[in-house]
Amino acid sequence: MRKLIVIFVLILSLCGCSNAAAATPQEVAAAFRKDFSAKATAVFGDNETGMSISKNGMSISILLDSPAELAGMGIELFDEHAKVTYQGMEQEIDTDSLPGGTPFLLLEELFNELANADEFALSTEDGNLVAKNDDFTAVLSSEDLSLISAAFQRYATEFSFSDWAFGEAG
Repeated sequence: MRKLIVIFVLILSLCGCSNAAAATPQEVAAAFRKDFSAKATAVFGDNETGMSISKNGMSISILLDSPAELAGMGIELFDEHAKVTYQGMEQEIDTDSLPGGTPFLLLEELFNELANADEFALSTEDGNLVAKNDDFTAVLSSEDLSLISAAFQRYATEFSFSDWAFGEAG
């Protein structure tokens, strides 16, 4: 009988470990409140855009690398505004006036929600962390909490990330 109980406890503990996250939502949120930089590729519809991203304090800066006709365009997001610079021109836009599903606004939403532990559920899958809510599914490295990919199903938009580096708390 004692062996049966030990086997039962062992099986339960093994089953329970498969869904347990290697980090807590609070640890993920703390990481995304820090400054960071990364490279990203956004795929939406038939479009693919490459970019460099950085977060410094409450500001998110995006520099488009591709497609060629948009390379060099800069977008800075801050306080519900976006400052767009391109070939010497500058325009400030109220982000509320932009359509939902705009890729750089989806990135801002993703980063803001990952910085708030109450905005997502966290699990593990294939050795990575998966942060999920009604809007997105994000895959993070279980080693350093860097983003690997994110998908916004409602907008058929996917992001892949590389060269992720966290800095100081913002």
